[in-house]
Amino acid sequence: MGRRQPWPDYKRGLPRRILEERDIGYLDPGIERLLGMINGVPGLATTSTCTGRISLVEGPRPWERGEEAARIVYKTHDPITPQTLLTVMARNYCDLWLRVSPPILHVRASSLECALHLLKKARETGHKHSGIVSVAGEPGTVVEVMSGAQITMPLVAGCTRLVSASARSIAEIARLANAALEENRARLERLAEALTLDPGPCAGPDSTL
Repeated sequence: MGRRQPWPDYKRGLPRRILEERDIGYLDPGIERLLGMINGVPGLATTSTCTGRISLVEGPRPWERGEEAARIVYKTHDPITPQTLLTVMARNYCDLWLRVSPPILHVRASSLECALHLLKKARETGHKHSGIVSVAGEPGTVVEVMSGAQITMPLVAGCTRLVSASARSIAEIARLANAALEENRARLERLAEALTLDPGPCAGPDSTL
């Protein structure tokens, strides 16, 4: 087995990797500042991120992959408007779902102790579905951070519209979706702030990793 990459070397290459992801459009809008806060903790390094999104999905099974099960017909990382909902619903899809997907962050920690500290802070700030997903990677331990604030709501099923097209009903659906999106963003803010204020064992990574 080859020698694992030293943690300081991995951290030094992080700014370049983030710039490359931004240049090719892989970074979600508004995420750079939060990544800067998390990556400012010496023992942490983000590997992939999604800030959460609102999507409209055509198909009978939106929880499965593949166009036969479902396909995304609209998505945004920003709040959705009632007019957008009405426009997509007017396309006469036989099955249409509204989904609010939570943020998902994969973060490498320089040690198991640091990973456990990150996991503790994640759960304290509302990311209840977080967990350690890898302890054998190079370098460090990978933690998946994910919030539980999500929505999957049928709008049309079997070519029958399940929600009223009234302005009031559509506006309320948009409000609920946007509230969940905003709550997820707020939880990410709280996590980044909590790690900055209390890095715990992530403050001083072991340079031999």
